[in-house]
Amino acid sequence: MKKIDILRMALRNFGRRKARSFLTVLGVVVGTMSVVVMISIGQGLNESYKEQIESWGSLTQIQVNGTSTGTDTGAGGGGTQGNQLYMDDNSVAGLSQIPNVLGVMPVKNESVSLIKGKEIWTGNVMGIDLSKMELFGFKTTKGRLLESTDKDSFVMGYMTAFSFYDPKGNGEWINPTDDQGNPVPLPFDPTTTKLKMTFDTSYGYEMSVGKPKMSKVNCVGVLKMASDDFSYSILMDYNTVETLKKDYEKTQTSTDTNGSTTGSSSRQEKSKNKYDIFYVKVDDVNNVSTVQSAITDMGFSCWSAMDVLNQVKEQMKIIQFVLGGIGAIAFFVAAIGISNTMVMSIYERTREIGIMKVLGCHLKDIMSLFLTEAALIGLLGGLVGLGLSEGLSFLLNFLSSSGALGDMSIGSKLSVIPFWLIICGIVFPTFMGLVSGLYPAWRATRLSALDAIKNE
Repeated sequence: MKKIDILRMALRNFGRRKARSFLTVLGVVVGTMSVVVMISIGQGLNESYKEQIESWGSLTQIQVNGTSTGTDTGAGGGGTQGNQLYMDDNSVAGLSQIPNVLGVMPVKNESVSLIKGKEIWTGNVMGIDLSKMELFGFKTTKGRLLESTDKDSFVMGYMTAFSFYDPKGNGEWINPTDDQGNPVPLPFDPTTTKLKMTFDTSYGYEMSVGKPKMSKVNCVGVLKMASDDFSYSILMDYNTVETLKKDYEKTQTSTDTNGSTTGSSSRQEKSKNKYDIFYVKVDDVNNVSTVQSAITDMGFSCWSAMDVLNQVKEQMKIIQFVLGGIGAIAFFVAAIGISNTMVMSIYERTREIGIMKVLGCHLKDIMSLFLTEAALIGLLGGLVGLGLSEGLSFLLNFLSSSGALGDMSIGSKLSVIPFWLIICGIVFPTFMGLVSGLYPAWRATRLSALDAIKNE
């Protein structure tokens, strides 16, 4: 028999018993939907957690916080003096030489107050290398990034714009996001507002004494909203921060009762650490762990969003395994249904099988006929189940985005059906149909031709 003839006979036999065929296909549909929807929810949770973690910072970015306690930093380390490792330019050069590292951005943190009329913001100014801003993916929602020609200028973190308040008033805090988590318009335009900055963080409070040194500063842009440290700070050129800090310190007196400078020994020790934090940019997310190990071997302590993501992935594997197992049970029941349908079909078509054998039909053709019928049941059930799964996934995402699911709405999508899952949703039910039809097909080939013809 030709393959096309086998296919035609299979389709005809499939339609001869519509009720039974429908119920068998329905079992495959339910099984397919169970597996696809369960796995898609696991994928959606995984993507949602990934989005949240990425909002803390790029997954290809490593934060180097300082030296590891008790680490021997001999040859091969960064900037060292004796056995001590320091956050300086030598360390920047050492980190830059690590394979797969695209660049290193050193950061110097200082506490400052920004004054806008009667309102004050007290927080962190991050002195950075402006040439690294593009590499580290800084984007503005208003204005532009800093340029080398800017003087006494800074870029404001998105959350910083919402943190100004009147220390002597009862100002109301403005939520930077709406009910759906989308950013709301800025409460004022920092790029056109006159601002002053001082390193006296007690300014505006009752404990403030005298009038501190003020510096006129200019905001050139506001960063896009994120959950990283940059969003809650202001960014300025490192040399500019150092210059403004020195100008401020010239106007201050810091002597004890004996007339000696206070904290001189601590300042000398602190001066050895030129920077407070290093940010390391890696070329690919798959190389982050390797680079982190190399940084740790140098004697630094470091952290990246990949640390949390890897932990989440391990947890999600367990969740997806459980969800997939629940769906697999429905698939197993559907497979039994297909096998039962095909066995019953043999008993009802015994005479037909006998006639086919007498007419010279090969055993492989009879087996192919039953396997094709079983595969058609699996294929049709998979296609219908996949289509219904797409619709259910859309409904879940709609309810999630509208907040109807409450705490389950942790990200942009609750259910995600990737391309590989679509392929599996078609191939696996078809393969399951073939496997389920093996025994009935074998039974059909084992029937005696003469006994089958005599059967009524």
